[in-house]
Amino acid sequence: QTRKCLVCDASITVVQMGIDVCRACAVFYRRARRSTRKFRCKGSSCEQAGPFSDCRSCRYDRMKALFDQANEEVKVSPRTKPVIRCPSCAPSTSNNETSNSNETTPVLDRLRRGYDVMTRIRKTAELSIRPDHSTVHPSAIYRNEYPNIYSTHGMKIRTKKILVSALFDFASIAFPDFDDLSQDEQWCLIAGNCTRIDVLESVHRSSIIYPDDSTVFTSYTTTKNLDSFEIFLSDCTLNVNADAAKKELKKNMAENVRKVKRNWQRIAPTEDELLVMLSLAFWSISDEAVCRLATASRKEIMKDVHTFYTQKGLTDYATRIGELYCLLAENERITHIVKEDYTLLGLMKNEDEPIS
Repeated sequence: QTRKCLVCDASITVVQMGIDVCRACAVFYRRARRSTRKFRCKGSSCEQAGPFSDCRSCRYDRMKALFDQANEEVKVSPRTKPVIRCPSCAPSTSNNETSNSNETTPVLDRLRRGYDVMTRIRKTAELSIRPDHSTVHPSAIYRNEYPNIYSTHGMKIRTKKILVSALFDFASIAFPDFDDLSQDEQWCLIAGNCTRIDVLESVHRSSIIYPDDSTVFTSYTTTKNLDSFEIFLSDCTLNVNADAAKKELKKNMAENVRKVKRNWQRIAPTEDELLVMLSLAFWSISDEAVCRLATASRKEIMKDVHTFYTQKGLTDYATRIGELYCLLAENERITHIVKEDYTLLGLMKNEDEPIS
C-alpha cells in the first residue's frame, strides 16, 4: 500500500527505520546524526508548513521529532513490556534487570529494544515448532510459562534458522546503519557471527538458570546436558557413528561447561553488559567493506559504556571493561569448540561410507 513520507511527502511503499519515511530522508538523518555540522533554518523563507526536504534544519528536526514520538510510544505501550528472559522457575537476580531508558546512552537503548524483539521472535517461533507432545498454549507462551526441553539435532538446525532471522531484526533496530549495507554485507555479518552470539547468550542464561550442573541452552527454549546426547542424536539425518560422536561431544562438554559457568558467575555481567558484549561480538568482522562501519559502531558502543558506568558511579570501570573482554575471549574459545562439534557430526561417519 502506497503511503506518504511523513517528512518530505514522497510516496513510499515500505517503512524505513521503523517509521513512515522515505529512504532519502532516512539516509539523510543517519548521516546528519554522525556529522558535527550544525544546520541553520532558512527562517522566513522556510516552508515549514509543507514538506521538510528543502530546509535541512527542519528536515532533521522533523525526523528527530518522529523518532522521539515513536520511542515514547514504545515506552508506554503495554504490549512492549520487557520479555522475562528466564523461565518463572529461574532464580531472580538484580544483576539481570534491564536499566531504564536514558537519552545519554542511545546505543544501549537501541540494543535493549533490539534484544527484546529478538528474544520475542525466538521464543514464539521455537515454541510454535515444538513436537505435538510438548506443544505450549499461546497464552502460556505470552506468560513465559513453558518448560525447556532437550534439543535434538534436527531441532537445533531449525532453531538456528530462527536465530538467524531474528538477528536481522536485532541488527536493524540496534544499529540503524545496518540497513544501509548491501544484502551481501548484511549476510556476511549475520552468518559470520551467528554462532558467536548464540554461544554468548546461551552461556549467560545457562549460568543463571542452571548454575550448578552441565545443562546449557542450545537455543532460546531448548537445552542439552551430559545425559541427553542420546536424545540429541536421535533424529540426526547424517549416518554418524553415534557412539564415537557421543563420546567426543561429551568429552568436550565435560571439560568446558562448568569452567565457563564459574568464570561467568564470578564476573556476573548485568543484562546491559551482556548487550554490550553481544554488540561487540556482532561487529567482529574482518570484511574490508564493513570494517569502517564496524569500527565506528564499536566506538559508539564504548562511548555509551563509559557514560553508563559514570552514571552508575563506578570510577574504576576500566577494570570492569577488562573483565568483559576476558569473557569475550573465553567466548571465542567456546565458539571454536562448538563449531568443531558440529563439524564432527558431519565428519564422523561410519568407516565404510565415504565422506561427501
